[in-house]
Formats: sequence, C-alpha cells, structure tokens
Amino acid sequence: MTHNTVKASDYAFTLLRYLTLFGLLGTILIPLAFVISVSFRPPEEFFTSGVYLIPKNPSLEAWEQALRFLVEPLKNSLLIASGTTIVSMLIAVPGAYVFGRKEFPGKDIIYYALFVSLLFPHILLIAPITDIWFEIKLYNTVIGMWLALQVFVIPFMIYILRDYFEKLPQNLEEAAQIYGCTEFTAFVRVVLPIAMPAVVAVAFLAFLIGWNEFLFANMLTSGQGPRPAIVELFLLTQGTSGNVYWGRLMAITLVLGTPPTVLYLFARSYLGQAFNIT
Repeated sequence: MTHNTVKASDYAFTLLRYLTLFGLLGTILIPLAFVISVSFRPPEEFFTSGVYLIPKNPSLEAWEQALRFLVEPLKNSLLIASGTTIVSMLIAVPGAYVFGRKEFPGKDIIYYALFVSLLFPHILLIAPITDIWFEIKLYNTVIGMWLALQVFVIPFMIYILRDYFEKLPQNLEEAAQIYGCTEFTAFVRVVLPIAMPAVVAVAFLAFLIGWNEFLFANMLTSGQGPRPAIVELFLLTQGTSGNVYWGRLMAITLVLGTPPTVLYLFARSYLGQAFNIT
C-alpha cells in the first residue's frame, strides 16, 4: 500500500469521524434548540406555519407558569433524590469495601446474588412493595421512597465500587495500622479519600436515579403525598383533551433537566477518574 493510499484512508476515516460526531450533536442540539424556542413562545405561535427557532413575540408566560407549578414538586424531587443518595451511600460504600477487601463465608454467593438482582425486572417488584408499604405505613412518604429505591440503587453502587476498592494496593490498611489507625479509621482516613472519585461518581448516579425514577414514584405517592416533579410532568399531559400548553411543558422539562446537568458538571472529573474516561 502506497503512502498516498494510506494518507487518503486516514483522511476518509477522519472525515467519517467528524460526520458521525456532528450527526450525534445534531440529534441532541436541534431538538434542545426547539424545546428552548417553544418555551419562549406565546400560545398563538405554537402551531404557526413554517419552521423557525427564534420566537417572533418572545414571552416569559410559560416560564412563570412552570416555576409556579414546580414549587412543591421540585422540593419533593430534591428531598427524594438527596435522601436516596445519602441512604445508599451509608450502606453501599462500606458494603462495597467489605466485598472488595475482606474475606468471609459466602462472599461470592452474596455478591453475585446482588449482581443478579440488577438483571431482575423491577416492574415486577412494584406490586408487592406497594402492598407492603401500605401495611407498614410507608406509602405516600418520603422515607418510603428512600427505602424503595434502594432495591436497585444499592446493588448498582456495590457493583461499581467493589472493583474499585479491590484494585487498591493491598497494604494500605496495614501501613495505616502501623501508624496507630484502627481498621475503621484506616478505612475512613486512608482508603476512602483514595476512592473518593468512585464514591462521588456513584453518589451522582444515585442522585440521578432518585431524581428521574418514575415508576416507583408514580406508584408509591399520590396527590396528597410527596409526589416528585417527574410524575407531575407526566400527569400534566393526561386528560387534557388535546389542549396541551406546550410552552409550559417545555419550560418544565428544561427546569427538571437543570439540576442533574449542573451536578454532572461538578462531578465530571470524578466520573472520568472513576471510569477511566479521558
């Protein structure tokens, strides 16, 4: 193969790579641009002829309605997602450490049972969980949501963190104990800071699950309880007989997507370190 042929194939591959990148960006940015545009349009512009991005008569009416609508639902979403993250961290981080760095009878069996639970269709669990929550008075409560989401959040977090802890140098705890640390303080003061990128990464993922989870939130909360914003958004589209205020829906969608996006920007470097993303 000649030098010119190799050079031409390199150019073709580079061109294909950029075309693929622009295509992927287009599938994300073009719909997002229309969502933003519709959120600033007055109702009379929703179904006007022609395609355009810049509203002819920009209005903040949709945003004002969206923010008023989301006051309580956003508080509920934040409380559910934050509590889910904290509870799962308290259980999954030490649990993953034990699975990654300690030996005990039945360790592999228990770990792979947790792994199999990730493959189990969670929709099959909603009926028994709802029934149990009714019996023990956890239905329609924030605590009930925290505990229900742990069914799939904790196994997921342990699955990620266990390998991270396992790959750390084996003599970390021994070196810390030589300098007077107990086994627990060696974990807190030595192992945990080193594993912080993975811990922050799974905390972000746990928050994301708690923020976006729809099925459990819809089944375990009602209008009188801590119903999160994602469920309220879904209910807003029901029973409207076709009269959907698209501007308000688009504004609500953008508001709901903002907290995870901001958190991702803060956690991005940790995610890169945890999953070896460059």
